[in-house]
Amino acid sequence: MKPWIEYYNGPVPYEHLSARHKTLVKMNYMLITSEVLSRLSDLFILRALIVMIVWTCSYRDVRSYYESDVVVRWFLGEYKSKSEIHRRAKKFRGEVKTLFKEYAKELEGKMSRLADYLPSSALYGKVGKLWIVDSFLIEVSFGKRNKETLKKKFELDLRQRKYREAANTLFFYIKCKARRRFKGEFTKRNKSYFGFKVFNLMSPTMIVHEIQVELANFPDNKVGFSRSGYKVVDRGFVGKSSTWLIGFSSFRRYVEFFGIFLRRYWRPYATEKGMVEFFVYVIALIYNSYIYTSVLSRVPESQLAH
Repeated sequence: MKPWIEYYNGPVPYEHLSARHKTLVKMNYMLITSEVLSRLSDLFILRALIVMIVWTCSYRDVRSYYESDVVVRWFLGEYKSKSEIHRRAKKFRGEVKTLFKEYAKELEGKMSRLADYLPSSALYGKVGKLWIVDSFLIEVSFGKRNKETLKKKFELDLRQRKYREAANTLFFYIKCKARRRFKGEFTKRNKSYFGFKVFNLMSPTMIVHEIQVELANFPDNKVGFSRSGYKVVDRGFVGKSSTWLIGFSSFRRYVEFFGIFLRRYWRPYATEKGMVEFFVYVIALIYNSYIYTSVLSRVPESQLAH
């Protein structure tokens, strides 16, 4: 029996649960057994945020799932209003970075005792000596009729010497009163994107240790991860010091697992960079838990007993 099933006493048999519900069961196991997570002063808000991420929903929708889904009700244990969850999430934002780093360190310690069952990426080097760094774009809506977008269009028309279009755009800019909701920025990577850029620092065991969120047009080679050891990157990081190694695509490909996971669970949870980074940290925390439980699932029960 997988260890997280022993901690499940919900109303629906485990074998009948959906993939999302099984994720809640795994996260419940991690919240109970992790020394770092279990000593949180406000464990409820982390549970509520996990529901938001897994269902890619809003603060308000957490109430709907609590009322209509018995497994979500079991996982949360209680319910708070939308405004209460929002207020406590902003308060929790101040401690999530330290919590995340401590949790990643705890998971590495546990996984070091399961060396025979680690992912193949662990063969490339030691934790703390070798890292993978990459960036991923996350999009938000830029809005077609707001002052910021019209200003960008006006500047582009002038650069392209489209003076008639520029005059029309200027007219709409003067008349427009709406402001852009999301505080992102434009960038181009084969096509235009608007939003934010997520940098992550990953160990050979595929555990994410650090996160940095910037505007989408932030240059890759300006990222500031200060961990010692060699960092494997792509050509976008040209210009960094000699400890930043460009190439090794066979090793670097493992970082894509986090990128896929991030895009799967991302929605516009927040409008400004600070809160966007907060939600990315929560997504990365769930991702790290996924990696650890996937390793645990390969360990024989006889060894887990010890």
